[in-house]
Amino acid sequence: MSHDYDVIIIGGGMVGGCLGLALSQSRLRVAIVEACEFSAKQSDSAGKRAIALSWGSRCIFEQLDIWRQVNDAAMSIEYIHVSDKGHFGKTRLSAVSQNVEALGYVVEAAQIEAVVIESLTNKAIDYLCPASLVDYVVHQGGADVTINLDGQEKTLSCQLLVAADGGMSKVREKGCFELKEYAYNQQAITGLIKVESDDYSVAYERFTSEGPIAMLPHFDGLYSLVWTMSTALAEQVIKLSNDGFSQRLQSRFGQWLGELSLSGECQAFPLNLSYTPNNTADRVVLIGNAAHQLHPVAGQSFNLGLRDAAILADTLMSHESFNVEHILDTYVQRRKTDQMLIIGFTDNVIKLFSTNNALLSVLRNSGLLMLDKAPVLKNQFARQTMGLGSRLARLNVV
Repeated sequence: MSHDYDVIIIGGGMVGGCLGLALSQSRLRVAIVEACEFSAKQSDSAGKRAIALSWGSRCIFEQLDIWRQVNDAAMSIEYIHVSDKGHFGKTRLSAVSQNVEALGYVVEAAQIEAVVIESLTNKAIDYLCPASLVDYVVHQGGADVTINLDGQEKTLSCQLLVAADGGMSKVREKGCFELKEYAYNQQAITGLIKVESDDYSVAYERFTSEGPIAMLPHFDGLYSLVWTMSTALAEQVIKLSNDGFSQRLQSRFGQWLGELSLSGECQAFPLNLSYTPNNTADRVVLIGNAAHQLHPVAGQSFNLGLRDAAILADTLMSHESFNVEHILDTYVQRRKTDQMLIIGFTDNVIKLFSTNNALLSVLRNSGLLMLDKAPVLKNQFARQTMGLGSRLARLNVV
C-alpha cells in the first residue's frame, strides 16, 4: 500500500523540528505539520524563556549540524552550585572535572527555533505551515491524517504518526492515551535579574523552604530567574513592586551574585507533572511534552524531549525495513529507563526540597554534603545533569 509519507510529525517546534532535521538525510518521506507561523512565534513572550541545554543536547545539535548557530546565541555554564538556604549542605560541579568545555548552556527558546526552522528550509522534507491537526484514523495499512492547511481540509496518509505538539497534544487527546497528572499547587515566577557580580559562568540552584530558586546566566549582565513557590504565595509576590520583589529575592537567594534587582517584568505560570505511561500505540508515538511535562527544577524537560527525538530518528534510520511495530517496540525499550528516571528524579527533588520537615531537612543536607565529598556519586550526578546518563543517538545528518 502506498502512502503520501512514511512519517508525519505533528508539531514543528524545537523537538518536532529536530526530529525532522534528523530524518532529512534518510530515505524516508517526511512531513511536518505546524500550526504557528514563525513570525508569530518570534513575537510570543514564550519564545523569551530560557532553555537550559545539557552537554548531551549539544552533542545532538552537533550531529544535526546546527550547534555552531545555536552556540552563537548561547551562554556557557562552567559551574553548577547547589545549596540549601539556612543549612551547610551544598554541592558544586565543574566542567573541568568532567573534561568538557561546559556543563551546559542557556539559550532563549526563540533562538533555537529560529535555527531549526532555517535549517529545515534546505532539507528534503515538507514543512506544512500554517496547518493544524483535525483528526486521524489508524488502520492496518497505515494512518490517515486530516489537517487544516490554509483554511482547507486535506487528508494525508502515512506509516507512522509522531506527536510533537506539546503539553496540550491533540494527537494524544484524540488517541485516548492514558495521561497521569499531578498538580504541585505551585507556580514558577520567571524574569531577568541584574546582578552585581561579573562572573556569568555559574548556574545556581538554591533550595529554600518556600521552594527552589534557579538562576541561569543570561546575556547583557543579567541572570534568568525561575523562582518556584506555592500558588498562594506567588500571587502575592508577583504583585510586589520591582524593589519589593528584588528585596524578597535577595533575602531568599543570598549574596552569591551580589546585589540583585529585577530587570523588566516577571511572569508566573502553574506547575504540574504529567506523563503518559505508554507513549506508543498502533502507528502513533508521543515525544517531548506530548509524552511528559516536568517541573522545571532541574532544567531537564527540553533535554529529555530532544533525546526522544534523537533516539526515535536513530531507531527509524537503523531499521532496513519499515516495520512500525518493531520500530516502536525498539524505541520504547531504548527510552523507557531514561524517561522514568528523569521524571522520578525531578518529582522527588521538588518534594524533598520544598518542605520544612525537620527530618527531611537533615536528610537532604546530609545528602548534599555526601554528594560533594564522594567523587563517584558526584560524577554520576554530573553525568545525569549533563544528559549523559544514557547512550546517545547516532545520527547521520550532514
